[in-house]
Amino acid sequence: MSPNGHDKNPGTRSLPFASIEKARIAVRQKIKNGQKEDIVVFLHAGRYVLDKTVVFDREDGAKNGFKISYCAFPGEKVLITSAKIVAGWKKAGHDPAHRALEASGHLWYADLPKGTNFKMLYSDGKVLPRARSQGFMPIQNKAAADNKTLILPEDFSMQGLENTGIEVLIRPTFAWTMNILPVKQIDQKSRRIATTVGGTYPLDPQPQWSLDAHHITETCWLENHVSFIDKPGEWALDTTTGRLWIWPTDDQKPQNVSAPQCTQLFLLNGDIMAEASADYPVSGLVFKNLTFANNDRYTWQDAEPGFQHDWSAVDQANAMLRFRGAEHCAVEGCEFTDGGSAGIRLDLHCRYNRIEGNIIANIGEHGIAVCGYGPGTKDVSQFNEIRNNNIHHTGQQYWYGSGIYIAQSGENIIANNLIHHTPFIGITISGTRDFKHGSPRDGEGYRAVRWNEISASHKSQIAAGYAAATELTALFYPYLHARNNVIRDNEIFSVVETMGDGNAIYLSGAGTGNMIRRNFIHDIFSAGVQTALRPDDLQEQTLFSENIIYKCVYGAVEHKHDNSYVNNIFANIYPVNRNGEMWDEWAYVIFGRGPNHGTRIQNNIFYDDIGTEFRFYYARKGSPLTDALIDNNIYYSTKAPDNAQKQLSALKASGIDKHSIVSDPLFQNIQKQDFRLQPGSPAHQIGFKQIDRLSIGIQTHWRKRVIGSKLLATTMHEGRTENGSEIIISMKCESPDATIRFTTDGSEPTTTSEIYRRPFKLKGPAFIRAKSFKNGWLDLYGFSNYFMGVR
Repeated sequence: MSPNGHDKNPGTRSLPFASIEKARIAVRQKIKNGQKEDIVVFLHAGRYVLDKTVVFDREDGAKNGFKISYCAFPGEKVLITSAKIVAGWKKAGHDPAHRALEASGHLWYADLPKGTNFKMLYSDGKVLPRARSQGFMPIQNKAAADNKTLILPEDFSMQGLENTGIEVLIRPTFAWTMNILPVKQIDQKSRRIATTVGGTYPLDPQPQWSLDAHHITETCWLENHVSFIDKPGEWALDTTTGRLWIWPTDDQKPQNVSAPQCTQLFLLNGDIMAEASADYPVSGLVFKNLTFANNDRYTWQDAEPGFQHDWSAVDQANAMLRFRGAEHCAVEGCEFTDGGSAGIRLDLHCRYNRIEGNIIANIGEHGIAVCGYGPGTKDVSQFNEIRNNNIHHTGQQYWYGSGIYIAQSGENIIANNLIHHTPFIGITISGTRDFKHGSPRDGEGYRAVRWNEISASHKSQIAAGYAAATELTALFYPYLHARNNVIRDNEIFSVVETMGDGNAIYLSGAGTGNMIRRNFIHDIFSAGVQTALRPDDLQEQTLFSENIIYKCVYGAVEHKHDNSYVNNIFANIYPVNRNGEMWDEWAYVIFGRGPNHGTRIQNNIFYDDIGTEFRFYYARKGSPLTDALIDNNIYYSTKAPDNAQKQLSALKASGIDKHSIVSDPLFQNIQKQDFRLQPGSPAHQIGFKQIDRLSIGIQTHWRKRVIGSKLLATTMHEGRTENGSEIIISMKCESPDATIRFTTDGSEPTTTSEIYRRPFKLKGPAFIRAKSFKNGWLDLYGFSNYFMGVR
């Protein structure tokens, strides 16, 4: 195939097809009477523009155990996109009546067919920001809780605000989710906006405790109106007239501006028998070394069967490449970039699929999502492998987007992935938490439950449990299928960058038997509450072992119920957020809710090199430490060993941690993230075993492909003035011609951030992030640290 080919050609190397659709049909004809060997479809370099989704059904799948591969020709770059160039631009002869003063004289427009309603726009393949209003806090709806009514505050200008395709972007009621809701009606007099789709929760402001805990000052915005355009690059589409407005980034006539024509680029669509016990999947398709880009954003429908907090939903058409009923298929060495949806999604019946060696970056939602059927007896999403993928800058449209999201899918292996710079969670293992039959609770997945498969006896017992305010988790387990997943050897950093109440690895309502092993989680400096590891409600019998948690705020673990932590390193947990504000309930391990029978916290290293006011444990009301087995741990503080001893003595006095010790574990070099133990380390006395760091992260075979070989490293050093009254910060990059840029507000450094030129002084606390820039090179990690200041 080649973009320069023709579909009347025979599809040979010298006379290639032009379209993927034609190649798909040709392959189908070739295997119609059986397949006797592997088939490879080569795509030559170029841009393949799709005006609709390419659908591969069962007849397009491989036969007799062979494979059918769609691959880029070796050494060539193939781009699969739905973006079509927008033409017919005109400079606005006069500005719209209601527009931002900043946009005066800068606006251009193109008239498209009425009813045009794309949600994304691209320039040279990069996402252009859709015009957004100032942020605000909605007014509490005192009449009734309502997830389709938004009340605007008095200081929000409604002048000229007409419903021309406006959408509401909101973090409704709580910090852990967000919605984008199309507007149905605007009432200027009452200042009410009605939406066509309901939010996860009522469209009300968040309670004060949430605002304080997550450092939130605004929770709502309006998008897509010409009056909101106030910066170069911004755009708005009037869906009533088809007029597309833009302020070009260079103030010249727009060139290479394109709009997407579909959300799903490729769809593998098996024969789904939703109400039956079995489906008939597509089999044996492989996609290799292809680039997918520039699709549209998915818009939620009303009352979808959402999973927990509406972080996703059952059978949702929301990915660039989507498997909907697939077995023994693979995505290898591909790139998913600059899009409005998830990168890859495995829906419903998906088994034995492999996702490996891909780059997934700058996309609208989850990097990779694996979503089975809702809770019930049908359990056909299993045994998939997700390995060696570099996933970053997910959730650029839907901020709840995880690096990897698993719902109602079990027995999977999630290994050796690199996940970073996400607005919310790194890896989510979840499903449904609401089984109150006949009385749905918004946001907890009630609509996803396959109620016809829940036994009458269980329905009755569950109803009785809810009536008595008793948790009957064991009754749910037969229907929770995200069990026995192995999450191992992943590296996760710089997550929970935007949202609140997030984590590096999160489990809730997932089922039993999940193993979280040997992951390296580091440098998480969020504004809101987060812990690196968190088993939440309806989560039991999870084992966290051999994980390294280093340089994170608030907590290493927030624990609930029967889950265990064995042979982990918890080091340098900060009591403050990136703004320097201290929390009340922070600790290395936070006990959130009991009972904790069956919980083990054993053979772990707790290490603090930050300050004197550290806290190893904090137990909330109703979650005592004493009903858990806590013992054979080692605790140490370089700055206040007496405080460490005082805390351990208190634990021993309460009857726990009887064989634990306070002693320096003797790491080789913790500042350089070398957590190997020196000979003679006392950690061996309490049963701690060395953690193999070389097994963590993207492995050698894939590292150059998904990360690159031209890597920079930035370091930062803390010194003191002669009298000790000020801290001196110096920075260095191993490449002398690289430019170091830094921020002091916790934000990620960009090419416009302040340049580091010489050492500078700090008097008070500061959160500093630095990164080196050099054309053609990558500073993957940069350097982040919170400096407590001088007291």
